[in-house]
Amino acid sequence: MSIKVCSSEYMLSTVGGLDMRRNWFPQIVAERFLGSTKDGPITRAPDPVAMIDGDLTWFNNTDDPYYVTVQVLRAPRAVVAQSPVTVVIHDAWSHAVGRAPVADYPSVIQDSFGGRVQVDRPEIAAADLRYGRYFADGDATQSWVDVGEIPPQQSMHFRYIASVQTPGTWTAPSEFEPRWEAQARWTRLLAFATPIGST
Repeated sequence: MSIKVCSSEYMLSTVGGLDMRRNWFPQIVAERFLGSTKDGPITRAPDPVAMIDGDLTWFNNTDDPYYVTVQVLRAPRAVVAQSPVTVVIHDAWSHAVGRAPVADYPSVIQDSFGGRVQVDRPEIAAADLRYGRYFADGDATQSWVDVGEIPPQQSMHFRYIASVQTPGTWTAPSEFEPRWEAQARWTRLLAFATPIGST
C-alpha cells in the first residue's frame, strides 16, 4: 500500500514518487508574428522610419503570480549601402505591467544592424566621390527580455519596433543608378510564463 503526498497544485504525487507537474515549467502563453511593411528600396531617412511595429499582451487570469520573459526572434536581415551612405536597421522594445498597462513607445535602441562603405576620402561633393556598394547579410538572431512578475488579475503589454535609418552623408551619383535597400523581413514575439508559487 502506498500513500500519495501532494503539497502543491504544481506537484505530482504518484506511486513512482514526487515530481513537478507540466504547468510548473515555462510555457508559451502569448505569441505574435510581425511582418515588415517597408522592405526593399529606401530613400533618405535621417530619422528612423518604422519597418516592423507591433505589440504583445497577456492577462494573468490565475490566482498565482507568474514570471514572464519575452523572446524576440528576428529573421535574417540584409542591407545595401551606396558609398558614402550608411544604412542601419534599429531594434527597440518596451514593456509595462499593471491593471491596464500601456508600454511607452520604444525610443531606446537595444540592437542595430547595418553598414557603411567609404571608398575614398570623406568628401561630400558628388564630383569628388568614388562610388561603391556594400552588401551586408546577417543571420537570424534572438534576444530574451525579462518583463518580470505579473501579479494575479494583471496584464503585460510589450511593444516592439524595428526602424530603418540612413544617418550621415547622403550623396547620389549622377553617372549610374544608386541603390539603397533594407530587408528586415519579420519578427516573432513569444511570451514565456513560469508560476512563482501559490500566494
